[in-house]
Amino acid sequence: MIFWIIIDNKLHAIKDTDNLGFEESEGLRIPDEYLKEKKFMVLRASDGIGDWGIISAIPRLLKQKFSDCKVLVPSKNYLKNLFGKDHNNVHVIFNNNPYVDEFVDEVNGEVFHDHYRIYDKDNTDVPLAKQILKFWQFNEEEMNDCQPEMYWSDEEKEFGDKIINRYVDGDFGFLLVSKRFGTQFGKHHQESYDKDTKVMTQVLKDNPLPYFYWTHKPLRKTEFSFINSVLDMRNIDLRIQLYIKSKAKINLANQCGVNHSIVRYSECYESQRQFPISHNYISGVNYI
Repeated sequence: MIFWIIIDNKLHAIKDTDNLGFEESEGLRIPDEYLKEKKFMVLRASDGIGDWGIISAIPRLLKQKFSDCKVLVPSKNYLKNLFGKDHNNVHVIFNNNPYVDEFVDEVNGEVFHDHYRIYDKDNTDVPLAKQILKFWQFNEEEMNDCQPEMYWSDEEKEFGDKIINRYVDGDFGFLLVSKRFGTQFGKHHQESYDKDTKVMTQVLKDNPLPYFYWTHKPLRKTEFSFINSVLDMRNIDLRIQLYIKSKAKINLANQCGVNHSIVRYSECYESQRQFPISHNYISGVNYI
């Protein structure tokens, strides 16, 4: 892994490392001078929807600790200029967030992004949000409520509710089967495939609900064609999907960022792929 620094909108590779961030015993924290400025950028050097989702509580927690601070997040243009990748995930996660003051195309000075974190070599399963906030001089109480969170507009909620009410009457579930189902390191892995199938099938049988679903291939070609399926969500806007997921009684997926982004709102089950999960660990997810 490369440790990056970002200064005056330029990306610089510093070193190749096995562990991003700093070990607790090193005692390194964000400079007091930066905190006194109270103009903060929240940025990840990764581009997945889950990568952004797992740090989504940070703007609120910054505002709670520094009540008169300004919280910035990078625009998609800023991220494209830095990393060369064109994606909208930062907007999917942070649009309509009342604790975000502005999406910016540039920012002067140094950005203390997600590589600046405090890890515990004896406890790998610490949420990344906590690792980052510890570097920002937060104590445990101040960063305890760090599960992913999202904020939808009234129009988005109305649209999502119309879809829900059209297809179900009462409790429902959401099934997500991503391309990583039954894989390790991007390749099919039979042991993982059998395990994902077994544990996810059991949750579905224990919860016989109508299911909205998103599957990387047609549902009939998966191991879960037996469910009471109500709507394929593939062509639905992702923020609307996330809203509908937030209203589900349960969400079931192979380990996936879209799924654990809504653990604050719904009972989430994930077939674990990484051992240990490390910084991708999310408090409240039922890992199966």
